[in-house]
Amino acid sequence: MQTRLVTSLNAIRNKIKYMKKQGLLTSLKKGLYVYHSPYVKTLISKEIIANNLLGPSYISYEYALYYHGITPERVEEVTSATTKRAKTFSTPYGTFSYKHIDKTLYALGVEIVSSKQGNFMMAGKEKALCDKVFTTKGIKISSKKAMRIFLEEDLRVDMDELFDFDLEIAKQYAETSKSKRVEFLYKVLKDIGK
Repeated sequence: MQTRLVTSLNAIRNKIKYMKKQGLLTSLKKGLYVYHSPYVKTLISKEIIANNLLGPSYISYEYALYYHGITPERVEEVTSATTKRAKTFSTPYGTFSYKHIDKTLYALGVEIVSSKQGNFMMAGKEKALCDKVFTTKGIKISSKKAMRIFLEEDLRVDMDELFDFDLEIAKQYAETSKSKRVEFLYKVLKDIGK
């Protein structure tokens, strides 16, 4: 039985090696490959790759803020949140980085987005902004005014895009994280929504 299993594993390894040489497979990390059909020209989306490189994870931070139209700068690196340790992958499809987020904050405000290539998990615009504010190191924010300056000048947030934010998500995030920064963010969002 064990000899058959070893033979079978060797056959799989040889097939993978052969398909990589033929340009039919691209390795993303050990054990994870993208198949390139000579008949299908659809490229796999970076978002789907991001969700599969490290799990559990969802796309957030800079990439999600740009995706939702909150910040103007195009972002090439796909940034994600995970309950695991922080990690970065460099692949032929680009760079994918993951920051640790506490399990208590993980599911709040995460959406399933549908695309032509499939579905992926991404932070909603409120969650992405809360994640960014919560995890940015080295900033001291002790007032609503300081938060507004951080949003406008450091993150270059389009403040008009914050008008229809779901305040409940920001409020829950502030309460769960017990973060003063996110609390100030919630207060700024509340003022904008009035």
